[in-house]
Amino acid sequence: MNSDFVRGLHFCRACNSKNLFLGVDLGYLPLANELLVTPGNAEVFPLQLNICENCGLGQVPDVVSPERLFRDYRYLSSVSESFLNHASKFVENALERLDWKEGDWVLEIASNDGYLLENFSRKGIKVLGVEPALNIADLARKKGLPVISEFFGQELARKILDEKGYPRLIIANNVFAHVPDIQDFTKGLSLLMDHRTIVSIENPSMLNILVDLQFDSIYHEHFSYLSTSFVSRIAHKNGIVLTRVEEIGTHGGSNRYWLRKGSLEVDESVPIKIELEERSGLFNSMKWQNYSSHVNSILNNFIDFVDSASKQGELVVGYGAAAKASTLINACKLSRDQIAFIVDESPEKIGRYLPSPCIPIVPFSILEKTLVDHVVIFPWNLVNEISARIKDCIRREVQVWCLIPELRRIT
Repeated sequence: MNSDFVRGLHFCRACNSKNLFLGVDLGYLPLANELLVTPGNAEVFPLQLNICENCGLGQVPDVVSPERLFRDYRYLSSVSESFLNHASKFVENALERLDWKEGDWVLEIASNDGYLLENFSRKGIKVLGVEPALNIADLARKKGLPVISEFFGQELARKILDEKGYPRLIIANNVFAHVPDIQDFTKGLSLLMDHRTIVSIENPSMLNILVDLQFDSIYHEHFSYLSTSFVSRIAHKNGIVLTRVEEIGTHGGSNRYWLRKGSLEVDESVPIKIELEERSGLFNSMKWQNYSSHVNSILNNFIDFVDSASKQGELVVGYGAAAKASTLINACKLSRDQIAFIVDESPEKIGRYLPSPCIPIVPFSILEKTLVDHVVIFPWNLVNEISARIKDCIRREVQVWCLIPELRRIT
């Protein structure tokens, strides 16, 4: 890689413009989802959010290969009841709203462990998953779901089209932001779309990252940060129309983008959302300078909190070894002395260590047996679900905290 010409830092990954400004700089951090098998030093990389003045895409520097980031991946969507319910409702609505014909099939890009596709499969609809993480793809195959373990782009799109024809529905949830070459990915989508094909894309909203101070959602695996303005632009560039945008609750506030081909009527939700983004200062460099100051305040407050607890001999632990936890803990440069362990319920994470501070990731049973004073919930988007579980299972006084958009006590 030429360090003097880095995609996402010196030029935009979506439109090749060199007009990027700095949104926030989180320093040098390890890869959030590269959990360590044994304690040791983790390699660190620069992590900063830059915004393109030309197309509006938020992006981090392209300093790590997708092979390293995603071939061995630890995130399982099926661990969360909220995500399982979300997937089930999505499938029910898709079955009701779309006209299905004999031979119609569904493609999901980044199908994870098959938690969503299996809902279609149970209804007798043919499916195909694309999941480059080999360990995760194997879990889907054990459910009887067909999965291609390759990265999606134009080349794979042509292979799929030659073998299966056009899909009725393409689902790309929480993946559009994970691809370094977003231009190739979008061209791949366009190749697989005919006049009946509908594409559904879900991703956290960059507007929420700004307005609700969700900076812990920034990490190396998320190459891009999306807005309605940007999705509309890149779709149009590739002969696709953004027809509707919906606000959904996943990941603390996401957008669901519906895309099609042809001369189509655009729902009023699209221009309304674009106008809101402009009015909120999403593409204003001064707004992001103020944002950066707020981020520093949150980090300093968290450092003061754990330092104070440590001085009083109180035990602080975390819940959820999510990427959010890694971003926060490493940006604060905390140690295992300050966060004793992190509870998680994913078998893909338990027994490993959060990178850099080497904080052990343990099962929930450890939390039940240990006299802790404070539990910090890192996946704040699931705070209600998690805090209820803690309350039900721990029959003693314990303080539960959340950090975003500010440090606050939950119970």
